[in-house]
Amino acid sequence: MSEPDAPLPLLDYAIISEPFPLYATSGTDDPATALHIVVSNGGGETVYCREIVFSLPEGDLAQSLVEADAGDGQAPDWTVQRIEPGTQTILPPGDYAHFVAKPKKADAAVDVSGITITLENLKISSRPGTARIEIREVATTDTDKWPDNPRFTKLAVTKFPAPKIPAMAVSDFTADKLEVTTGTSVKLTWNGPSTLDYTVSHGGNAHSVGKNHEYSTTIDRDTTFQLSYVTGGTTHCLTTTVTVTNPKLTGLEVDGDVSVTGSTGVKGLTVDKDLTANGNVTAVGNGTIFRIRELRGPISEPLNVNSTVNVLESNSVNIADGMTVNGDLTANGNVNAVAGGKIFRIRDLRGPYGKSLGIDSTVDVKSGNDITRGGSSVITDGDSIGLQNNQKSGWLYAAAYNYSDDRGYVFRWNPGNRVGGDSWKVARD
Repeated sequence: MSEPDAPLPLLDYAIISEPFPLYATSGTDDPATALHIVVSNGGGETVYCREIVFSLPEGDLAQSLVEADAGDGQAPDWTVQRIEPGTQTILPPGDYAHFVAKPKKADAAVDVSGITITLENLKISSRPGTARIEIREVATTDTDKWPDNPRFTKLAVTKFPAPKIPAMAVSDFTADKLEVTTGTSVKLTWNGPSTLDYTVSHGGNAHSVGKNHEYSTTIDRDTTFQLSYVTGGTTHCLTTTVTVTNPKLTGLEVDGDVSVTGSTGVKGLTVDKDLTANGNVTAVGNGTIFRIRELRGPISEPLNVNSTVNVLESNSVNIADGMTVNGDLTANGNVNAVAGGKIFRIRDLRGPYGKSLGIDSTVDVKSGNDITRGGSSVITDGDSIGLQNNQKSGWLYAAAYNYSDDRGYVFRWNPGNRVGGDSWKVARD
């Protein structure tokens, strides 16, 4: 509908779309469109305005702008509302989506500052062509004289054919956290048309996310995510990487040196070559086992053990060479040193505290050795001794005088010195 006899508006109008240029709809998932209408006063007089009505052609024709009566509007210090069908106001006949803009302050002045009215959440029609937005303005330069009918003009808006989506239309593929700890959730987002189907791949698996623009998962190690989509018959990809400060690995092969400056927790470790630890090696978890075939100290230095060593039941300790114990050695079990030709040396042999020392074996004192008690020798079977009388002095002496054929006299030798006849042999019964 046109109104050729209506005077032109007192205000100037210009329009731009977002996105720009404006494309005809290609599918049901096209993003909503916004129209920014700039209203300005290009004349020398102040213009007072009561309302402005914007009528957007609705339908599926080339001259249609929107495909449905829908959308919202807003402007600073103005109210912008969609006019529902049947509203009693001056509207053109036919299919239109109508919006009315009114100043919050009655009869507002439009001066050099102008206003910008935004109509948003519009669904553009599918056929390329030029649509004309009709504008009806109720305004005056003299508030005592308001026009009986609104002033009228049109703004042409062209809908171009939707082009093939270029690869660069998808961008900003990134994660909400670029560095995490193992098991942490990561959310990936990106910008791009809602008409494309997207796939996120990582860890050897592809995850289709459809037309969504986000994907969340948890990771245990450094991960490179790949976003892929098809446009123009070609598959395009974007990547982003998230690092894990304490990665969990299912397998690791290192061909070279590995330096660890902090602590390392390993649930299972196999080393085929030398393993050098310049710091401490700790295996103290309850119930854990530290297995080793041969334990040595540093090269040319002894091995120091600075803890109590418990050898569990049914286990033994075998020492191929000498063992030196600088402190006490306690054996709650038997101590055996029975190998032939071996020597068990001890300086002071004692029984338990407050108890006697029990020897349950024959003691064989080798030739050239003695047994003493309190510094005096112990007399044994076969020893020759002399017997001295402590009260009368003198030594027990056997003279050469016989009492009978099978008996002889025994005397006490008074001079006090020992003579040849005072040696007696100790014999075991």
